[in-house]
Amino acid sequence: MPAVKSRGAIKSTLAAIAAHPTRVTCFMVFAERTASPNEIARELGQDVTHVSYHVKKLLELQAIEKVSEQPVRGAIEHFYRAIERPIVSGEDWAGLSREERAVISQEILQRHVADLCQALESGTFDDRIDRSVIRVPVLLDEEGFRELRDLHDETYERTLEIQAKSAERMASDSEVEQIQTMSTTMFYQRAKRPNRR
Repeated sequence: MPAVKSRGAIKSTLAAIAAHPTRVTCFMVFAERTASPNEIARELGQDVTHVSYHVKKLLELQAIEKVSEQPVRGAIEHFYRAIERPIVSGEDWAGLSREERAVISQEILQRHVADLCQALESGTFDDRIDRSVIRVPVLLDEEGFRELRDLHDETYERTLEIQAKSAERMASDSEVEQIQTMSTTMFYQRAKRPNRR
């Protein structure tokens, strides 16, 4: 396991990850599951050499770790996963340029939309009546914006706690139903709308 990084090192790592869209995509995949450069290249429809280059960069940045290898057609396929979840604090985010932030935001939103479309098309989105989908346009002052940010941070932390407890129950009882779930939370400053007369 790599040494704990300083705040400056974290900012530097984030900037290096955000330096190329393919690198961001690879990191997001590794944050969700263990995968190989070959698998990611197939999913993206890109050359494996191109993807492998960015995976190597992520490895150098200590953002991912190799977890296994397996022989495939006379070669060795390497499998990796992210060392930490791709969560960025406000302070870390401030260390990135607007362009770097946009690359990361775009990747997260594209994944979100893809997950949502799959759930809608498969029918799982509306299978359960206890699922939640809420959209709330609000007008806030600066203090209210910060309070809402804190609430979203708390929701994220609580989500991880709930996931950990579920994992314990599923590990101790193989009969417990496993429900593939997507939790997403976001809030942002909306584009200004023209005045209506």
